[in-house]
Amino acid sequence: MKNFTLFTFLLFICTGLFAQTDSNNAASLFFPESKDIGVVGNVSGLINAIQATNRTDLRSQSAVTLRYVYDDKLTFRLGLAPKVDRHSTLSTDSVGKDQVRFDSTATQSSISFRPGVEYHLRGTKRLDPYMAADLEFGIVGGLKIGSSTNITDTTGTSSLTRTITEDGGFSFGAKLSLGMNYFVTKKLFVGAEYGLGFYSIATGGDRQEVAQFEPVSGSAQTDRILSSTRVTNSSMFVDPMIQLTIGYFFSSK
Repeated sequence: MKNFTLFTFLLFICTGLFAQTDSNNAASLFFPESKDIGVVGNVSGLINAIQATNRTDLRSQSAVTLRYVYDDKLTFRLGLAPKVDRHSTLSTDSVGKDQVRFDSTATQSSISFRPGVEYHLRGTKRLDPYMAADLEFGIVGGLKIGSSTNITDTTGTSSLTRTITEDGGFSFGAKLSLGMNYFVTKKLFVGAEYGLGFYSIATGGDRQEVAQFEPVSGSAQTDRILSSTRVTNSSMFVDPMIQLTIGYFFSSK
């Protein structure tokens, strides 16, 4: 919270110091124009190891962030954060005289949409302070885990196949931020943003586990376990540090 207060103070100090400068004519030399589309990313690292990274959604997943300039006061922005997780394990080992081969795969996908709007305050010919509000809606796909264990000995091979499926869920959140852009050259800027918000994520539901055992000889056996588990997490937060940004606006004309 101290960081938020300090950032707010510096933002309005910077704006106030230059508010007396009439920048309406000079602003067009650096600022984007109506209908321009911009891309923005975060900047991290020290002077000798600076790197640009994607911005993140409220669940800290990497997002592609675009800006659309409506006029000199309003800019709309949209964050899109798709993610596909796939984890695989394959191992072969010996237990006594038996050979054990284990193979497993877990997959889950998610995507979030983060529409927002920026209201830009009066700054200078290069400094562009703003206030921003964002909403976020996300979908978490179902979890699927599959594994197979094959045991081979002198009599043949037996196998155990296990499949687990679990319902996904959804996420929702909102955030309020203060920020400023400093235009280094025409339409190229570095900036800073700091905010507070909340998010809630609910996952789970129906869960099914199916195990199929096929022995070397005899009949196969199938067991099915049905259950239901629902997990909900909610949180209010402030950014742990000021987010440094870099971006560029492309002309639509």
